[in-house]
Amino acid sequence: MDKRMQRGAVQPSRLGLKLIVPMLLFAGGLGAATWWLSESLLLRQTVSEGRTVADMVENIGRWASQYGGVHVRTVGANAKIPGNFLTRSVYSTSGTDSQVLQGSKVEAAVAERDALERVEAYHWKNPALIQREVADVITASGSKARYRLTARTVLNKNNAPDDFEREALDAVQAAANGKTNDVKAQEYWRVSGGRLLYARSVVAQASCLRCHDNPDNAPEFIRTNAQFNGGGGYGYIAGKPAGLISVSLPMASTQAALQTLPPEVWAAVALAGIGALWMLVLAVRRPR
Repeated sequence: MDKRMQRGAVQPSRLGLKLIVPMLLFAGGLGAATWWLSESLLLRQTVSEGRTVADMVENIGRWASQYGGVHVRTVGANAKIPGNFLTRSVYSTSGTDSQVLQGSKVEAAVAERDALERVEAYHWKNPALIQREVADVITASGSKARYRLTARTVLNKNNAPDDFEREALDAVQAAANGKTNDVKAQEYWRVSGGRLLYARSVVAQASCLRCHDNPDNAPEFIRTNAQFNGGGGYGYIAGKPAGLISVSLPMASTQAALQTLPPEVWAAVALAGIGALWMLVLAVRRPR
């Protein structure tokens, strides 16, 4: 009798142990799944943001390309120069001012000074320069997002690719050699130092050839300015990949992502946990 009672007392304990382990595995798996799901959703969201930034950069380039670039107007000979530009054309606003400035009409010094205050200068910026200046404005604004354009060879040494961008150039080129038309094959990304590094292949437009066809056809400002003597940046072909749009975005922590999950998700996790605990209690307490 005593032995039967002892065996009966041991059975619930063994049964409970057999159930506790699977339930713990279930709870652990549920927690890990929630964590990994949050990480996956966070990565997808940040990659989507990177694509949005790249879309913006491409659209800025397309907008500028349809006009062959943009001319920035200044008035007056002493007006502030509007940053970098490729060509500069100066015009007088009237025939009288033109005669004064050319010396074909004798006028007092005051008239010449007044004419200089009315001259108009038009500074030409090509699409790539406009894209870069927008990037500078974004950086100066304190935005956490960054972007720039780069290629294997560049006119401006400051635009030379870094380690990630060279890695992305290799990956995109390998995909292109595989003759794949998948849009995702034209992009590359990885997470490093708490930031998402995203790159997308950029295709040369016809307007790009004005500066990037060959050195002999490039604007004089590029050919004579040491800043644009980066050892490359030529040989572009319209409609063919020419370089990369490189985007850098901050990655939120998984813990922060978990805190942003909607209440419905946490309610579902809680219900699953309560259900598992309930099954465990019922199993342990079931009559012998």
